[in-house]
Amino acid sequence: MITVRPFYMRLSLNRSIAILCLGVWLFGQSAIPQRFALKSMDGGEISYFEEGFSSNVVAEIRTMGDSLTWFGTGRGLSLHDGHFVYTYQTTSDSLISVIDDPSAKTYKLPLGGVSAIAAENDTMVIALAGDDSDTPMGLGIAVAMNAESWYDIPPQVILEFDFSWDSLGVNNPEGLYFAFDSEYTPGVGYSGDFMVVSTTDQNVKTTLLDSIRTGNVIEIENVDASKSLTFIVESDTSYGTETEDPIWISIQSGSIKYTSSEDIGFNDGETVTLGLAKITKAIEWKYLSQPVDRPEDTIVPFGEGYFRQLPVTVPQANVTYDASISGKFLWIASWAGGLRRFDLSSNSLRKAENVPMPMDHQAVLSTCQDTAFVDTTGEPILKDYLLNPRDPEDGGNHNHKAFSVLAFGDTVWVGTANGINRGLLVEEIVEIDSNQYEILSCIEWEHYKYPNNGLSGNFVVGLAKQIWNGQRTIWAATVNASEPGEVRGLSYTRDDGVTWRTALLGERVYNIVSLDSLIFAATSSGLWKSLDGENWAIFDPPIDHTFLTQKQILTNTVYTLAIEDRDTIPRVWIGTLDGAALSADIHGSSWEIYQANHDPKEIYAYPNPFSPLSHNRLNSDGFVRFHTDQIANTLVVLNIFNFAMEKVHHQEYDLNTYQGALKWDGRGSSGEHVANGVYFIRLNYSTSVNKAPADMWTKLIVVK
Repeated sequence: MITVRPFYMRLSLNRSIAILCLGVWLFGQSAIPQRFALKSMDGGEISYFEEGFSSNVVAEIRTMGDSLTWFGTGRGLSLHDGHFVYTYQTTSDSLISVIDDPSAKTYKLPLGGVSAIAAENDTMVIALAGDDSDTPMGLGIAVAMNAESWYDIPPQVILEFDFSWDSLGVNNPEGLYFAFDSEYTPGVGYSGDFMVVSTTDQNVKTTLLDSIRTGNVIEIENVDASKSLTFIVESDTSYGTETEDPIWISIQSGSIKYTSSEDIGFNDGETVTLGLAKITKAIEWKYLSQPVDRPEDTIVPFGEGYFRQLPVTVPQANVTYDASISGKFLWIASWAGGLRRFDLSSNSLRKAENVPMPMDHQAVLSTCQDTAFVDTTGEPILKDYLLNPRDPEDGGNHNHKAFSVLAFGDTVWVGTANGINRGLLVEEIVEIDSNQYEILSCIEWEHYKYPNNGLSGNFVVGLAKQIWNGQRTIWAATVNASEPGEVRGLSYTRDDGVTWRTALLGERVYNIVSLDSLIFAATSSGLWKSLDGENWAIFDPPIDHTFLTQKQILTNTVYTLAIEDRDTIPRVWIGTLDGAALSADIHGSSWEIYQANHDPKEIYAYPNPFSPLSHNRLNSDGFVRFHTDQIANTLVVLNIFNFAMEKVHHQEYDLNTYQGALKWDGRGSSGEHVANGVYFIRLNYSTSVNKAPADMWTKLIVVK
């Protein structure tokens, strides 16, 4: 059993790296406001999506379908639908895990950062993470089987009233009917332009008049639900307002849908329920609490038998940093939680299966061969094996700390704190009882590491596959761990691990993506591109050149990227500490930039407080950005004053030629960083072509 404090005190080289990887996207630029609100009070829809990013820290990007792009940010899941960015609704309430209730579902996600995203067809898996004020911890996993139809959730009923069907349309009290002789037509159903509601209950009438809006869905059912009618409200202006008048509800043309157990309509006088529903834009999630073991899980099954393990019983330091979907399996790499897999073909998403990998000293490990097991307790158990994610000096294995995973076909690659593991999946049919069979999926492992196999470093934080001219290359982002001589950079193999080469030595690489012959690497110094893996070119940090846009990525660090090759011209997405950017092509010739925005009409500085030594580090300088409302002229004058109202900085921006953010590097007229304290920002510009330039003020705290 892993107890919290002893385990974390012994993470040595790994603890600082893991906390850094989690913290930069979970807490970066924390001064940016959070905006999570369920839109349901006005209009005809309920939306679990809020406009814009909630965080500028973008650590994961995945594309899906014809137009969707998903972002894992420091404050949740965001989406670009081809036009706009949205952030998904979160909650601090506890969610029911499908491990406890297999039928449980939710439309919300836990409040926290997104540490990993996996997508395959329209299935998406996200991992969430936070902390307990001291240690990073996993907040669970959410699975959506139909994420591409993110707006296709059944409308949610918010009000219901009982009426009688008035097929003759004679305005019977408490009656309901189609206006203008819109009777039921066998084989066709109903059609019409208006629904008429007659009620003598003034409270009901007032509630309906106050509640019905354009876009609402009206649902009408009989008592046993054998007949069901729905339509969408066309407008909210065609309702009767006089006390004695019925309510007339206009119907959106072509929106009427009617079903019945027989080819008949509603009967005159039949009791029906009118439900007022709102169209729902949401994703149906299955939520799983962070996978942990029970204290008694010391011997667990896998492959041809069982293996011994040290149970990981807490979510602390058990953060899912990567995930991959291949076939029926979802694979997750969860640091102290090791490597685990789920069977997605199981509707109940049964408990994750712990996957044993080689111990630090092992070059190979078989979970398929009978000779790898010994029967000492009545069950075959892996010989001389213990899955233990503690550090080696405490009897554990760095190779059991999984950080990255890549699965395809019958192969799974796993990056750990002690190298790379290549696993070949073997399925065997075994008879577990008379005429009862089970398919066992075992793995044959090979373990590669520095210095034995030529990797640059043993801490493997990212993996990618490239297919070009019939050749497969596996790329790995390798970071120096504890062995003398290790160097961070890229390691790659073109013969499935037999030999390894290195590239970009000295660069801190986070992620790798390929497109045909091209390789892209997201690093702490920027985005790199290569045609052959040996010669590399770096992109300039993105600037949006659209006139009067004033958008710029104020960091060199690129955490993640994705290739959008759904159109004729492939494009590149990147995720950074300062937002996301989309290039118009694979060369970075022009960029669209997406960043968290507190209020488009508000004047403010962020981050605030600002440290020029740590925030928005771009080419060795740190910057604070000044957000403005609409700028209508082409000259912006910036003046910055200290608390004594002494001017410490002056700059004029000619927007005919200047492109990029309105920003300040925290230096005064002497070229040195200003002292800690409160500073007053004065921006002078025009907000309208009909207005003269005026002064706009905001306040900034500098803390180095």
